Amino acid sequence: MGTDTRTVSKLHLVDLAGSERVYKAGHNDEKTINEAKNINRSLFDLAMCIMQLNEKAKGKPDTYVGFRNSMMTMVLRDSLGGNCNTKMVAAISALKDDIHESLGTCRFARSVQMIQNDMKKNERVDAGIII
Repeated sequence: MGTDTRTVSKLHLVDLAGSERVYKAGHNDEKTINEAKNINRSLFDLAMCIMQLNEKAKGKPDTYVGFRNSMMTMVLRDSLGGNCNTKMVAAISALKDDIHESLGTCRFARSVQMIQNDMKKNERVDAGIII
């Protein structure tokens, strides 16, 4: 009572589901191919944002980070390069046939691990209390 600020938080749970390999799925219809293209494009845009954030962390402050390149990167902007405590769980396969996918997942997780966020308490002015 008597304060005009509220502490706020966000929770993003995202299942990236890995890259979509049409030839592995065995489906060749146009709908499946277009869906795979869109998924892979979003994953590519996410990987580019992570790479650009890592460049900024290495001391290149004028590096442009393309958060607006996809809806996923716009939604995850705070989690990737903002004021959030971000955790990632990477699921890999123990099967020999999936080694390339598993290595790609490990490389992606390593690049996410290098991101440095500046966390502080999230407080917002509550206009309803002020009025």
